[in-house]
Amino acid sequence: MKTVCFALACLLGMSACASAPQKEDSEPYSMLCPNGAPALATLGAANVENTVISRVEGTDALLSELAKKDGEYDVIVAPINLGAKVYSQAEAYQLAAVVTWGNLYVVGSQDKAWEDPNNKMALFGENAVPGLVYNDVLADQVKAQTTWYNAVSDAQQALLSNQADLALLAQPAAAATISKAKENGKELKVIANLQEMWKEKRGNDTTGYPQAGIFIKKDGKKNLDALLTGIETFDENANEKSIVEAVEAAGAENLGLPNAQIAAKTWDAQNIRYVTGPNAKEQIEQFLSLFSIVLPETLIAE
Repeated sequence: MKTVCFALACLLGMSACASAPQKEDSEPYSMLCPNGAPALATLGAANVENTVISRVEGTDALLSELAKKDGEYDVIVAPINLGAKVYSQAEAYQLAAVVTWGNLYVVGSQDKAWEDPNNKMALFGENAVPGLVYNDVLADQVKAQTTWYNAVSDAQQALLSNQADLALLAQPAAAATISKAKENGKELKVIANLQEMWKEKRGNDTTGYPQAGIFIKKDGKKNLDALLTGIETFDENANEKSIVEAVEAAGAENLGLPNAQIAAKTWDAQNIRYVTGPNAKEQIEQFLSLFSIVLPETLIAE
């Protein structure tokens, strides 16, 4: 009936049709995202109609999917170094935007506790981002006895059980550790912000390094503007209420987070910031140099 009405209106030269045009169905989107800070930084995707989000632990699934030119995901959220490494071989997914800018902190009870050779320092991620960033900005100042652990949870436990006097931790684990220690009568605090150290060493204008980003199909035909805008808008307007509501709706455990309150409390400390790939190019090149990776010429989506 609407089509007939529209045709008659055109034939008669009428300025309007009696019926409004039908609204087109929104385009379906699929997104793969690791738990933790990347999941928190892309909460806005859940507000975009017809978006299916698959969340995973670790990087195995990310490695596999980033290499597929005919992959099922429109968007993959992944560490910048991982995306760049896979792209240099497969050229399947390009970087659209950076969404997290580092969440590493040293927690202890005394300022510059790492300068005391009698102290013990717990570290994690020796050959990954945490270890490489630590070695780049802080290691040469450390006189404390250091021990490398497999995971942030192990470093956290070492600090809480007094096996270590200070520890390198990632948010929100750092905040959770400080809170847990207080319950047990132990006062801990953040004594170093590795993102600020990175900024100072390189003379950058903004805090942090491009840790995780949004990757999109290089030759994808689908218009992803609505999805990317949904993520960007949420990040730019995030406040305690909106963060808590979004985390509770998704389920903190499904995001790899302790709870919604800690997620909101540590939002700023997790350096969540949506920056398009072209606007982050210089910082991306700096960060990739840690891994001896040269920025692939067409990695960044224009």
